[in-house]
Amino acid sequence: MDFLKFHPRFSGNRDSGENLKKVLALVLAFACAFTMFAGAAFTDQADIKATDAVDTLVALGVVEGFEDGSFQPNATVTRAQMAKMIYVLRTGKSDASAYNDDKTSFTDIGSHWARGYIKYCQSLGIIAGKSNTIFAPNANVTAQEAAKMLLVTLGYNAEKAGLTGAGWAAKTNALADENGLLDDVNTSFTSACPRQYAAQLIYNAINAATVVWRDDAYTNMALTGTDYLPTVGEKYMGLIRTSVTVYGDKARNDSLKDGELEVVLNKKTSEAGDADEHKIVTYSVSDITSKIGQSVELLWKESKDTKNNLDKNDKIYGMYNTRDTSVVEATVADIDDDFTDANKVKINGTKYEFASGAELYTNLDSGVTADKASVEALIKTAPKKTGDKIRVLLNDSNKITAVYLTTSDLYKVTAVSGKKVSIAGIGTVDTSENNSTVYDGVKKDDVVVVTKLYKSAVADATFVIEKAVSVTGKLTGYTGTKSVKVDGTSYPQYAKAAFKTNLTDDSVSALQSGDVDDEVTVYLVNGYARAIQKNSDDMNQYAVVTDVNDGKLDSNFSEPKAELLFADGSKKTVVLHKDSVLYADANSNHNGAAKLATGVDISTALAKGELVKYAERSNGQYKIEEIAHADSHYQTYTGDFYKKDTKALMGTVTAGDCPLFYTNASGEYKVSNVRSLNDITLSSKQVDYIVKDGKVVAAFANMTARPNGAAGDTKYGIITTDGTTTTKDGDPYTMYTIWTGEETVVYVDGDQNGLAKGKLVSFDPSADQTYTQDSNGTKDFTILDGSAIGKGVKIAVTDYSESDKTITFANGLKVEGNAYVEISKTTKALDDDAQIVYIDADNNKAGDSGVGITEFDGTTGYANALIVYDGNNASNKIVAVIVNTNSDVDVMGQKNVAATKYSVAAPSVTGTTTGITATADKTTALEGETVTVTVKLDATATATKVTVSGTNATVTPAGATTVAAGNTYTFTVVVGASAPAITVTAA
Repeated sequence: MDFLKFHPRFSGNRDSGENLKKVLALVLAFACAFTMFAGAAFTDQADIKATDAVDTLVALGVVEGFEDGSFQPNATVTRAQMAKMIYVLRTGKSDASAYNDDKTSFTDIGSHWARGYIKYCQSLGIIAGKSNTIFAPNANVTAQEAAKMLLVTLGYNAEKAGLTGAGWAAKTNALADENGLLDDVNTSFTSACPRQYAAQLIYNAINAATVVWRDDAYTNMALTGTDYLPTVGEKYMGLIRTSVTVYGDKARNDSLKDGELEVVLNKKTSEAGDADEHKIVTYSVSDITSKIGQSVELLWKESKDTKNNLDKNDKIYGMYNTRDTSVVEATVADIDDDFTDANKVKINGTKYEFASGAELYTNLDSGVTADKASVEALIKTAPKKTGDKIRVLLNDSNKITAVYLTTSDLYKVTAVSGKKVSIAGIGTVDTSENNSTVYDGVKKDDVVVVTKLYKSAVADATFVIEKAVSVTGKLTGYTGTKSVKVDGTSYPQYAKAAFKTNLTDDSVSALQSGDVDDEVTVYLVNGYARAIQKNSDDMNQYAVVTDVNDGKLDSNFSEPKAELLFADGSKKTVVLHKDSVLYADANSNHNGAAKLATGVDISTALAKGELVKYAERSNGQYKIEEIAHADSHYQTYTGDFYKKDTKALMGTVTAGDCPLFYTNASGEYKVSNVRSLNDITLSSKQVDYIVKDGKVVAAFANMTARPNGAAGDTKYGIITTDGTTTTKDGDPYTMYTIWTGEETVVYVDGDQNGLAKGKLVSFDPSADQTYTQDSNGTKDFTILDGSAIGKGVKIAVTDYSESDKTITFANGLKVEGNAYVEISKTTKALDDDAQIVYIDADNNKAGDSGVGITEFDGTTGYANALIVYDGNNASNKIVAVIVNTNSDVDVMGQKNVAATKYSVAAPSVTGTTTGITATADKTTALEGETVTVTVKLDATATATKVTVSGTNATVTPAGATTVAAGNTYTFTVVVGASAPAITVTAA
């Protein structure tokens, strides 16, 4: 006996086995049910995963939230609560008190609040106890136990269906799965069931067909064998399921109101009306454009005012997919262009035949007959192969009943006023009308993707205006009009046709071979390249030529090379790309109108000091173009060259990153951000500058001096290693490591003039880490030995304010007691970008930056810092401070007091001088410092009294001292505020 003969279902919706196989073979959209109650506004709504189930059951009154506004989706359900929900499901009522006094075998529910619900369910065999006498109402119900209860609700007899005894769990699992009760129940089947998944089980049961015992088996089919038995919702809750086709909302039918939906009945029913009859219902559907044309089932209840007629007064609880219609989602490009089979079309490799009466809708406007000819025209004319979306509806016979095409294209915004957006080629769209939408922040000149729906007239159509997706990067290749590749990623070209133009100033209709490696911006429509903008000035970085060879463009044998100084201060020798643009003329001033031909020495057109723009190509070469090619090399200028307060260079505002290339006093090329500089005034100096978009973006000045404020890129530090002979790129160098706040390795050629471990230095960084230091030539390093203001100033710091960016130091030192103290102090301001480098001058290494800039050590009097002034002018701000954190030596690694000492001359002896000598123990001393004077009388001395006195000095003992021949006497002299003069008077 076929005891459990059953007709399978799919995703909680009734279907035949044949249709199920078809559904599994197709790519379907919207396979899951959706409801109108998308948001019961629970405080913990974000935690609810089974939103459709919870929202529908709340609307039906089967479940409810808590008084605090929460639903507590992950709280568990008790057996008593489950009994109540099933009671409401079966009866549509919430009060079961009429059953409170019914007899029961359960002894643990005597006065329990749910006893009526439990007794009702027990009487129908829906629930069973833990034993014959124990129900355990407050125990958690498992998903498996809940499923068993719902299976009995569907019509199964627990004993006959095998839902009792040792095998009840396995049988419950099988039947629950076959009936679709387990769809979207994402929880353990044997653990306590969370509230949201209890709701999901009941939700699935509402949509499940009931079953009856017939011919020795359970079945969910009616006697006819073609229709299903009523669902639980239909049988017990008075819900009606009606098959309809979605027509649209008020955007498609002007007579509709907000929240109303127009549908078409798929067949005649006694409850709803006649087949093909249009009905207006009260129902809101999100993303309505994706639902139009889809065959669905409405779950609804009749209102009391109108019977046997579906209308907007009826309560609709949900909308569900049927298997009468399947949906194939694709794009126009997925339609094969092989139209050899009559009345068929191939989509993604699968052929579909057109049903009689099929229609093709473009942008949800009025339809035309959908057949092979119309679809073939679709892809052989506009829009051809694109990413435009199509939705193909298939009937029960797998034939096409409708094709919905949604086309989009690029446009340019020409004006925005409130909710009105003007678009070139369309007109002005009032986005507050017709459910039109536009993204936040839309503005003039935006490139946008526009989709126009429902109506042809602009005033009546619904517009979806989205900002165009764009990709900016290096053009790495393209294939005719088929595809374009940016930064290695390929994008198919829209319709395999020319790019759309006039969207931006630099948009082009086609690419050329010379565009490869240039920067471009591609604008996409549904992933297809519809327009392309050549960022023609992709060479938007600037440099100055500091050296050049006699190579030739496009020559491997004689590679053209130039040394460039970049805006960041680094230098690099580069190979020039064959497409570099150099100019020459008969005057050999390297700036004529004629472009240098291939095969000619680049040195005939490119000279030191040329201002160029450049872009690095994928092969590592540099494409450059001279941008200073006037009749004269550079103009001669006298006057205010740059004004800091207005940020203007020769009257034109500078860009924030504008580099100023200049020559220093040694004729070397240097660079600084012009915005970091102070006012610059020139007298008969050669200058040039480049203006782009109304701002100066690069400039040059042959200043032969460093501009005030231009020290920002210079590095300062201590050499921490001995020089090591090595090679770099095959050339010999001496390598040093310099602590500049970080370990910096440099490679130096020349005779290394002044460089040695422990030396303080400053230098401008080089991109390739190579430098020259030669006694008779270039000196890339300045030795900071404090010997002149240009070589730093040693100071004894008395105070530092990080907040005020000031440092205070002693003008001179004197001795008080046993300590060195300042005579007076000076406070100087630090530049906002001043570099502070901490060193250990005794051990020639990095210092402890954690201690900060501290006061000098009064026990030694050593200078603990070295400062560098901007422009080597003490009237300017300090641009660098090198701080020694080791007080055993001064900042130079020496043990010298940070002050100028006075000369102490040998004492003079006057009066009875026979046999008397006088000496001082110091030849120099500070104010307050003690000098010991020793007076010695030999055997010939006749003096009996000695007086030691001094100018700018205090002597102890003061006055005459009695002396005798053959003895030695000492006196203490404290030095005053200038050099002392010590006199010994004998009498």
